[in-house]
Amino acid sequence: MGFIESDHYLHVYANYYTEPGEPGRAIGSHRQGLKPMAAFLHASLEEEEQLRSEFGRIHVCRRFALTR
Repeated sequence: MGFIESDHYLHVYANYYTEPGEPGRAIGSHRQGLKPMAAFLHASLEEEEQLRSEFGRIHVCRRFALTR
């Protein structure tokens, strides 16, 4: 079909309802009066092992590009 894999990275889902501490661990600083409930983040594959130990939902994303 003319597509090749062009990049790989992680999708990290930090969700309060999965584990209440996840969003707090994903966010570096907190703002007074705001409580993080969920975060969707990208990370490099080199961080996969560490992130899998901290978060319950990690997926490898494979980006495809159309070749001409």
